[in-house]
Amino acid sequence: MTQIIFRATTATTVAAGGALTTSHVNVLPSWAPPIQYIGTTYPWTAYILCGGNTTIPSKYLKIPRGARVRAYGRRATLHGGAECVGLSRETWGSADKLISAPLIILTYRAVGELVRP
Repeated sequence: MTQIIFRATTATTVAAGGALTTSHVNVLPSWAPPIQYIGTTYPWTAYILCGGNTTIPSKYLKIPRGARVRAYGRRATLHGGAECVGLSRETWGSADKLISAPLIILTYRAVGELVRP
């Protein structure tokens, strides 16, 4: 399984079965291997590591937040055709006390990756 860590883009929660839209996804970095498969149910497939500033209590800065992948893919009309993922938890905003560009740890199977039977 491929695991990447990248800085989150502004994105809000995606409901189960929800569609990818410009404001509801995080764009994978251009260097990330393309996605072949991501599970969208338990076990959790993403963790959000939050940054912060002096206005946020330190207890929020130490807790990785688990999130499920609700949708993934690419469309020519979505962020210029970049590959995107939508998560079950906001990666930006006051709902999760996440600010200052949190990091996302994402695990998935990449295209062409060898897997054990």
